[in-house]
Parts: sequence; structure tokens; C-alpha cells
Amino acid sequence: MQDPARSEYAALTAKVDAFADAVSSRCASQMSCRSGCAGCCQVDLTVSAVEASTIVEHLGSLSATERQALCEEDVSPLDDSLPRCVFLSATEQCQIYPVRPLVCRSQGLPLRYPSDFLPEDVVRVRVGGGSVTVCPLNFVEEAPSQQDVLDAERVDQILAIVNLRHCQAHELDPTHRVSLRALRDSVRR
Repeated sequence: MQDPARSEYAALTAKVDAFADAVSSRCASQMSCRSGCAGCCQVDLTVSAVEASTIVEHLGSLSATERQALCEEDVSPLDDSLPRCVFLSATEQCQIYPVRPLVCRSQGLPLRYPSDFLPEDVVRVRVGGGSVTVCPLNFVEEAPSQQDVLDAERVDQILAIVNLRHCQAHELDPTHRVSLRALRDSVRR
């Protein structure tokens, strides 16, 4: 059975990727994000069911050798007090980059949330009726322009709707979050 929500999720990720590419192109001198920069990957992440199903499908498409290599590379963080994404390699590369979650796709970008949503210490600028946060390594010289700010609340709302449709189609709890660690560990079995 084809899941229309998975197609909607793919379209959403494509739009976020296109926006990120456009911002990176326009603001190359202001963006420090690059392959090997993993400051935002110091997290033990959970994802929605629709994101998890996409990652599971990707993991299932890997060869036995690729899955074994993925599971054998259990990199401990340099600082044990910091969590670390289980899909981050020893060379600071995302091992599931083509299917990385939406939160990962938007990291580094200027993100707008409703006013008073963000803690005051992370607000960089206020534009378009909201508070904007951005990686402290990006837009150091000047604040991002409004056209370079992603409406994170809207992306989150669309993801919630797509996830709800996916969960209804598969009789899942739409509020349940899936740990990336659990997804990686499922490959080990």
C-alpha cells in the first residue's frame, strides 16, 4: 500500500532543502555550515513516525556490509556529558544524510518562531512578527534578511499534519516519537 503522507513528507523535505540551498547560495559569506561541522549533532534525537519510516526504508536499502559498518561505528563523544547523534560518524559525517530529519535539514538556517517562544538568550533578531534564532557561527557580521529566514513554526505544523496522516494510515500514535538510537539498533538485530 502506497502511503501518500510519505510523498507529502518527501515534498516538504525537498522544499526545505531548496530553501536552504538558496540561503546558502545568497549568504555564502555569512554561513559557516559545511560538511564535517557537527556542532548541531550533539543530541540524542527523536523523530516523528513519518520521518522514522523514511529512515527505516533507507536503512533497509543498504547492503549488509553497509549496515554492518553503520552499526560497528559507535563513536563515543569526546565529552561524555554531551549526547551525540548515533548516525554521526567518526569523521563528523551524517551516515543517513539523504534521509536526515527535517530538524537536521534546517539547522544553521535563520529560523523564525512566534514571539516569546524562544528563550531570550537565543533570539538574534525579530523579523516578520517573530523571533529569529540562528547558529552562532552563522550571520556573525550582520543579521539575516527576512527572505533568508525559514518559518520554523509553519514547517513544524506541516510536518505534524503529514505525520498525522501517516499515523492514521498505519494506525500509529501521532504523538509517539522514535529515537534515532532505536532505529540504528534495529539494524543490529
